[in-house]
Amino acid sequence: MAQELLKARLGLIQGVSEGLLKDLTDCLRATNPPVLNEREVNKILQTHAVTQDRTGKLVDMVRNKGDQASFIMISILEQRDNLLARDLGLLTDCIEEARMKRLDRSSNP
Repeated sequence: MAQELLKARLGLIQGVSEGLLKDLTDCLRATNPPVLNEREVNKILQTHAVTQDRTGKLVDMVRNKGDQASFIMISILEQRDNLLARDLGLLTDCIEEARMKRLDRSSNP
């Protein structure tokens, strides 16, 4: 999932609004356990003035936390802005299906 998030990074930077960014950070902080803590959210929101810079920082931070954190962010994006998620190829069902096909091909050459 982290790889998919990396592939969609530019599209996310261009497509995420300030409101969606706040929703994503709030939801990522509210998961149990939290994907982002308060300090990380503040770093994203206060260090960068431009929404695109904030979004890039968010994507990088979540992606560096691994596949589970990336999956959670993609799932939240699907719920909050399904059209953007679809446009960027970030629908969790499709990603999981493609991953399973790759695994199947690698185990059955």
